[in-house]
Amino acid sequence: MKRLALGAAALLAATLTALCAAGPEEATPTPAPIVSTEISGSDLGFFTGAARQTALLVRVSGLAKRHAVTPEVQAVAAAVWQEQTDAAARLKKLAERKQAPLPEEPDGEGKKLLQTLGKLTGPKFDKSCLDALGDAQDALETSLEAGAASMDGEIKAFAVAGLGTLKQERQRVSRLGM
Repeated sequence: MKRLALGAAALLAATLTALCAAGPEEATPTPAPIVSTEISGSDLGFFTGAARQTALLVRVSGLAKRHAVTPEVQAVAAAVWQEQTDAAARLKKLAERKQAPLPEEPDGEGKKLLQTLGKLTGPKFDKSCLDALGDAQDALETSLEAGAASMDGEIKAFAVAGLGTLKQERQRVSRLGM
């Protein structure tokens, strides 16, 4: 034990001697850069919610455009997929400009939903996909409304435009009324 303490003391003395011998520039550590963000907590919540729900809409509509048996469901799903894929790309660029973290996957519930949908076939699949699209659109609307209330002009503009697109999507999905 005494030998270990002497070894530690010798190592500490050698380190201090080396630091004192070095100039002040070499001995002073450089602090890590501070990442500045102007994003408030509610705006971070907007980014997280919108990203997860957009990702879910892209995944569900992607499944529906490939596996739906009804041509009308395939067509609506293709339109939703394109609109939400574009929205996800715009959201990602906005988040990068705002230095906001952005999840790229649906949450746990969304992943479970995708697994369930993947096991269905035929008209039951079509109906379940439309229901899932409607539910995801409801959740996305909540996130976009939070963004529309933001004090940040870019976030507000993105959210307001997204609400307009979402309204059109919801009308197309609800018209199928399966």
